[in-house]
Amino acid sequence: MTNKGLNKKVLIFAPQGFEDIEVAAFTNVLGWTRVLKEVKPVDVIITAFKRNVLSKHGLTIKAHMLVDEVKAADYQALIIPGGHNDSGYTEVYNKKVLALIKKIHKNRGIIATMCVGALPVARTGILKGKKATTYSASKRHDNLQILRDCGAIPVKKRIVVADGIITDRGPDTSMDVAFKLLEMLNGKEDMKQVRKAMMFE
Repeated sequence: MTNKGLNKKVLIFAPQGFEDIEVAAFTNVLGWTRVLKEVKPVDVIITAFKRNVLSKHGLTIKAHMLVDEVKAADYQALIIPGGHNDSGYTEVYNKKVLALIKKIHKNRGIIATMCVGALPVARTGILKGKKATTYSASKRHDNLQILRDCGAIPVKKRIVVADGIITDRGPDTSMDVAFKLLEMLNGKEDMKQVRKAMMFE
């Protein structure tokens, strides 16, 4: 994997209808790495199919670049938030997004998913034979069964880490997953420094 810049770079794919907190947790926690001088900085880049992306709950964010502009080799991690299909979230299953997931994972990058963000990742096949979790409170879909159908081993846990892939059960674990990603990127000491600065310690 190549990274020409000094800072580690994390990519967030923001689909229409994303769950607000499942993006904000990462921009917030990783943003603190650029505030604290004693912590290695991590740059966060948001990508999407359109410049303006509307969340499920009415928050509009601007993508730094479009999906077609992304070079997978530039990133040490990819974040796939969860979202709501009735608000456009289904674009997360676009073949370009699935290819991006596979490329970054193949380059030994971390894949961090939130809630139903585990489902497109499972569809790529990279969760086959691995433990994973996802949102299990849906009344419309058996998401754990979808994981099973894709060859994953579904478990009912808050957060699961397997082969550099983070899956979680829903919005309630957003901050925990963001801190876990920071720990995997920069090490435990940097993660602790950010937690302390954000008053989590």
